[in-house]
Amino acid sequence: MKTQIRISQIAIAFTCIFSTPSFAEENPSLPPVQTQGQTQYISGGIGKDESEAILQAKDSWPLILELVQAADSRAQYISDVQITIRDESGNTVLDAAAEGPYLLIKLPAGKYSLDATYNATTLHRKFNLQKGLGRKVTLIWPAAKND
Repeated sequence: MKTQIRISQIAIAFTCIFSTPSFAEENPSLPPVQTQGQTQYISGGIGKDESEAILQAKDSWPLILELVQAADSRAQYISDVQITIRDESGNTVLDAAAEGPYLLIKLPAGKYSLDATYNATTLHRKFNLQKGLGRKVTLIWPAAKND
């Protein structure tokens, strides 16, 4: 009798745990994880739902890039930015086009350099990632020139 009760308790516990939305399904608004070599990343943030999903997921990613361009009254988010990240030895660990204003990137702790090109203007940054700590790098391009 005690065995049946114990099995029932375990079955109920598993049902409760695995039927919660966090275990049962991924966030459908989150763009898919992409892989390049050993580097995993998510690129996107177009639209409110996708932006919110990315910002909710950011804490489990060591690096978040935010891509913006200065404008007359305020900065505006941009996409179609070519991102190249190199490790301390100069090896390219990511070379991808951003599909939105956010990139979440999984990289090991270390020193990195970043080149980001948008409308023929390249920004350069160096940054360190420490194990267990997240890092946000915001890249701001100058306002577009009015012709």
